[in-house]
Amino acid sequence: MSEKNRVQVLQKAIAVLEDLSNRPEPVGLTEIANATKLSKTTAYRILATFVDSNILIKDPYGRYQIGPAVVKWSASYNKRSGLLEMSRDILEIMRDYSGETIHLFVFESGRAYYLEKLESPSPLLMRSKVGAELPLYSTAGGKAILSALPAGQVEIYLERTPLESRTANTITDPKELLNLFKIYKTRGYSEENQENEEGIRCVAVPIVDRNGFPLGAVSVSAPAYRFDDKQAALVGRKLAQETAKISLRINRRHLETTKEGW
Repeated sequence: MSEKNRVQVLQKAIAVLEDLSNRPEPVGLTEIANATKLSKTTAYRILATFVDSNILIKDPYGRYQIGPAVVKWSASYNKRSGLLEMSRDILEIMRDYSGETIHLFVFESGRAYYLEKLESPSPLLMRSKVGAELPLYSTAGGKAILSALPAGQVEIYLERTPLESRTANTITDPKELLNLFKIYKTRGYSEENQENEEGIRCVAVPIVDRNGFPLGAVSVSAPAYRFDDKQAALVGRKLAQETAKISLRINRRHLETTKEGW
């Protein structure tokens, strides 16, 4: 096999993993093949290889989902980054305070991913899944990250990103988004009301390094009917206070590591 063919095979395999990582439920061969634009034969070979390696799991109904090997890799990443370790108690504090679902996001190379999810004690069905990528412009977590980026980088993102309506409430006007980001940065937390998922309202706060650059974010998500303006503002302010502690911890660790290197 030529080098070019090897790269193409690898790209197809990555496409399959990315598709599955964004799905909250197991899916079958046909759906995966259609989503990745691969033939069923090619998709099946990739899936079978991943199942043999414990990268994917195949259930009795022939459906596939992320397997234990990926969870192991995720744990290794979390251990190295330290973000989850330094955030866990804050996530629990916010879940207990709000009674709602809490997400932790990591921001790397211009993309954001769900790193952790603490479920609400009350029933709440959301599409979010650890490891999946989230759209920045339509989620509270993504907006929190964008509001902390330098203005020039935000403008480039808005120019290059197709701002598609995910719900009837999704804001897709770049100028309106830029104005909102300024408000969020001044206020200390971002929000979205049913812009990414129908019936879900969220507030979020960025986690930043010592220069104010976003490393990730923490969000609180709730059914819109029990998360009115007053409650969203109350939770948003509390979230800003608690998330600031994560940023402080990260910056202290960086300072300690730097001193050790002197």
